[in-house]
Amino acid sequence: MGGGAKLSDKIKISLENTPVEFPQNAVVACQGVKGAYSQLACEKLFTNPNIIYVNTFDAVFNAVDKGMCGNGILPLENSLCGSVAEVYDLMKKHHFYIVRSVKMKINHALLANHGVISPQIKEIYSHEQALGQCSEFIKKLKNVKIINCVNTASAARAVSESKRNDAAAIANPVCAHLYDLSVISNSIQNNDNNYTRFICISKELQIYPQSNKISLMFTVPHKPGALYGFLEKFASLGVNLTKLESRPISGSDFEFMFYVEMDTSVSSNGIKELMDELENTYETFVFLGNYKEV
Repeated sequence: MGGGAKLSDKIKISLENTPVEFPQNAVVACQGVKGAYSQLACEKLFTNPNIIYVNTFDAVFNAVDKGMCGNGILPLENSLCGSVAEVYDLMKKHHFYIVRSVKMKINHALLANHGVISPQIKEIYSHEQALGQCSEFIKKLKNVKIINCVNTASAARAVSESKRNDAAAIANPVCAHLYDLSVISNSIQNNDNNYTRFICISKELQIYPQSNKISLMFTVPHKPGALYGFLEKFASLGVNLTKLESRPISGSDFEFMFYVEMDTSVSSNGIKELMDELENTYETFVFLGNYKEV
């Protein structure tokens, strides 16, 4: 349950102190290397970001938490393959706030060293999400081994550095120029309607004007109707819930942390008061932010 200052007071202070304009310049942590989709999402949010590349999603959270940067970019969900489970699990571990989100169209290409043709390819390198998004294309290839990488751009760089003529990467076509590769096949995702949502996180609660989405994390008692009781409070205010995600709590016996998104603002009637009520009612209740999606 909540302690110290009321959540509504913290929200009030944030509304008073957050700048009117979202920053154009910032130091931002992104997972991967140059050419990563997180980099492209970052550049869609910030005009002139100073990007720090880190190896893992956990390192993005840590960089923000330790003050190495003001913001971090993380993929949250994909329209074809669903939620990025690792990010949701890490959200339970770290203290942060979402200050903005962005939805990006994702285009994957098969990249290889110059002169390589498709029948030569015996190994494909990429991130598991990209591999899932291109599963139909991969099925058409014969006797190809799949190599999971931490990031699509890292996969492209690894293929380039290997100089092999039997390896390829699935990555953004931008990586062809960055890592001196050729595009063997373009737009190889299962569906052209392929989008990934990224969140921009901050250590401090910042609520910019026109913020119209709220994200929360919470647990409820393990008894019938408990989840309904939580969600019904928002229904009574006419709030549209757009996402409900559950993740198991490590070390517990079939207990879950819930993540919920809704279309509303802390300035809407009754929302700040409800935040205080929930914080004081539930053992675990985390206000993750009020933000705008672009």
